[in-house]
Amino acid sequence: AESPGEGGVGTMKWSAQRTKNVLSFLAFNLAGSCASAFGVQYFTAPHNIAPGGVAGLATMSSYLWGLPIGTMTFVLNIPLLLLAWKHVSREFTLRTLVSTFLFSLCTDVVGALVEATSCYMSDSPLAPLMAALFGGALMGVGNALVYFSKSTTGGTAIVGALMQKRLPGVSFSKLLSGANLMVVVLSVFVYRNIDTGLFATLSIIMSTMMMDKLVYGLNTNRLLFIISDRSRDIEEHILRDLNRGVTILKGEGGYRHSEKNVIFCVVSKGQFMKVRDISVAVDPQAFIVGCSAGDVLGKGFRHVD
Repeated sequence: AESPGEGGVGTMKWSAQRTKNVLSFLAFNLAGSCASAFGVQYFTAPHNIAPGGVAGLATMSSYLWGLPIGTMTFVLNIPLLLLAWKHVSREFTLRTLVSTFLFSLCTDVVGALVEATSCYMSDSPLAPLMAALFGGALMGVGNALVYFSKSTTGGTAIVGALMQKRLPGVSFSKLLSGANLMVVVLSVFVYRNIDTGLFATLSIIMSTMMMDKLVYGLNTNRLLFIISDRSRDIEEHILRDLNRGVTILKGEGGYRHSEKNVIFCVVSKGQFMKVRDISVAVDPQAFIVGCSAGDVLGKGFRHVD
């Protein structure tokens, strides 16, 4: 039987880890919410740009009736959260609820600060373009930070998750794009100006690009396939000099049908040239294929939580 002392230590360790996870979740969400809030309140909303999703609908409601953008974002998310609770999962819903609340709170707080100071307004004809670009970039950063906490700010993310249940063959990104497109089209009629729809589209594109760059672009790992008659020597150099693991795949030459060893390894961007130099130094006739590795999980790289 486990002694009380051992049980107490185990409970303390578990509680400490759980507390760390909760604090990390809140920190990422708070930072992401602030970034997105500044993007909306300081750049897009003053120029009548509805940046897609529920935030875009809330921006239009603010324009029409003067309602707080943050509060309306939360209110509009409530029915979506109820549907997510029933049809997606409770964990997804609870995480999204917290993220949505923080985003809504930060948006109204930033809105009050902007009113007390000033937002991005300029007489330059390029002002709406700059607002769309920088507002979209900030929202992309905010969405990426929230994504790192394994959550979303609701809105079209919930709609996409719900629709994917009905349409499993359609990609999630296409469903999100479709939901955002409907908001952009609606904004053209609300503001009665097609330019606002074009700037909103540009803002969404910028947000998506920024988020993808932060989520996937920071992963600068390289995937390598090396075919050589001296594969064992190359393998030893990689293991010893770079402390990187390799996997030996068995291959067959298509011309002579001779057996070939194929070295498969993933290295950091900085080590890529070193592996190439090692391979060529050992075997000048080595055949090397290198490409970007989008996401790498495991020992020596990012860990699975």
